[in-house]
Amino acid sequence: MKVISFSPAHITGFFEVFYGKDEKNSGSRGAGISITLGSYATIELANKTSIVKKAKVTKDALSFFKKKFKVRIKNELPSSQGFGISASSTLAACMGAAHILSMPYKKAMEFAHIAEVKNKTGLGDVISSFYGGMEARVEQGLNGKIKKWDMNEKILIAVVGSPLKTKAVLENEKAVDRINEAGRHCLKEFLRKPSFNNFFYLSRTFAEESGLMDRKIKKLIDEANKIGMASMCMIGNSIFAKWSKEMKKFFMNKGKIYEGYIDNEGARILTSMSPFSSKEKVLHPKNPFLIKKGVSSPKKTDTLFPPALFLKGLKKGLATL
Repeated sequence: MKVISFSPAHITGFFEVFYGKDEKNSGSRGAGISITLGSYATIELANKTSIVKKAKVTKDALSFFKKKFKVRIKNELPSSQGFGISASSTLAACMGAAHILSMPYKKAMEFAHIAEVKNKTGLGDVISSFYGGMEARVEQGLNGKIKKWDMNEKILIAVVGSPLKTKAVLENEKAVDRINEAGRHCLKEFLRKPSFNNFFYLSRTFAEESGLMDRKIKKLIDEANKIGMASMCMIGNSIFAKWSKEMKKFFMNKGKIYEGYIDNEGARILTSMSPFSSKEKVLHPKNPFLIKKGVSSPKKTDTLFPPALFLKGLKKGLATL
């Protein structure tokens, strides 16, 4: 069986770092948005694991399945720019592996999260991308409480500088202390008023108070906020903003521009094909959001005929994989 899966990229607005007794209990608190740009993976069983892309985190996560896979990954956004691409690419691959082995999709989230935390490439992006929407990670770790809001908003992204390595920031104790102080305050204020506008306002506050925003980014964000709403992608030399013609015009010559929407579905299987059949089955696992005693639990069910938006994304992914 060959499977094509997708995971949205994730933009963190503000966060607080937590390391527990193990990777499952480690993670971050904070808030962010999942977007319709992300990572596609094609995956099938093989005699040995091979990944067409340098992807140590993905390889580590797939090793938990105790099987060998052939994987191809297409990322629609650059890595080390605050889009959680190591998380989305790893989660997409793990979703496909779980589907092939008839395992719960939550296992895909678990294995991808453990690999991310172990490699210090992220703390909360896997869990956020799994659920989609605009989310607040109220408690850290795999079993932490998450609140989610579906949003119908268009997002503009501008990459305006060199990549930033998340690992370098997470290994700096002084930087983490400052991040945690700012992140704690922003999450508290966001939960008092969980709105899209407040998310942008607090993301901008965090970018400055955490010390992660340099002068160039600050100047661009200050100018962009005269037009609409904008802040820094955590952690990268990138800016995300609420889309408008004026905002797009402003950033047009400032860097590489991307456009997308908030992805409310989260990670999902797009297609699966049996080696014994030439017919392709198109799947669209829905992602209802549940909270039970502080534990977020997804229930994904397959339904045929996904919306045109996802079919368009699927065709784009197939054309470039």
